[in-house]
Amino acid sequence: MDWKSLLSARETGTHFIVEGQLPVERLQESSYLVEKIIRIGDDISREEASSLLGFHFHRGYLAIARKPENPPLSAMSEGTLVVLPEIADPGNLGTIIRNTAALDGAGIILGKGASPFNAKAIRASAGNLFRLPVRRSPDLLSDLAELSKTHTILGTSLSKDSIPICNLPSISGKIALLLGPEDFGLSGTIESLCDQLVHLPMSRGTDSLNVASASAIFLHELRKSFP
Repeated sequence: MDWKSLLSARETGTHFIVEGQLPVERLQESSYLVEKIIRIGDDISREEASSLLGFHFHRGYLAIARKPENPPLSAMSEGTLVVLPEIADPGNLGTIIRNTAALDGAGIILGKGASPFNAKAIRASAGNLFRLPVRRSPDLLSDLAELSKTHTILGTSLSKDSIPICNLPSISGKIALLLGPEDFGLSGTIESLCDQLVHLPMSRGTDSLNVASASAIFLHELRKSFP
């Protein structure tokens, strides 16, 4: 394995890198296949690591791991399942992964957009990527059709049919929470597949929050109302 070339690439079709002591420790505790742990100062100098990575690297550890098999829908456990049809920013994605893990979420399903194995996403997840099933859907509409058999599908939306999350009627069984892209929200096609549209009541003329911030509030509300 040419691990220095992998550091320079940062993510390939089969491998990804992990930066920092806590994420590396959580990687080692997981079922992921770790191919190399790199200690800055022992295996490589800080200057060379920074040159390969393309930015000033100040952490003490790096790791190279193999990407796991894409988990099936059946791998998602009990709890609210978070579905992201399209998310562009890897930092937001990583924070949503962290929020989902912290608030008893069942897992993440991704459509288009950022990779969960992007180094920025892994940092923002604080290593929780390795504790939670994250599925890259090959066909999101098919996945949603399958989920509709077992889950109540909630879509976050500001449309006229949306209700405040605090007014959501009692739900029995599993929930899939759909969060739209940062800029334009859920598409009309996706909204039509939802059993209910919900939103967060806002004040002072603000109509929305950053999607990562909103995910924590929605997950907290669902956890509080439907433990």
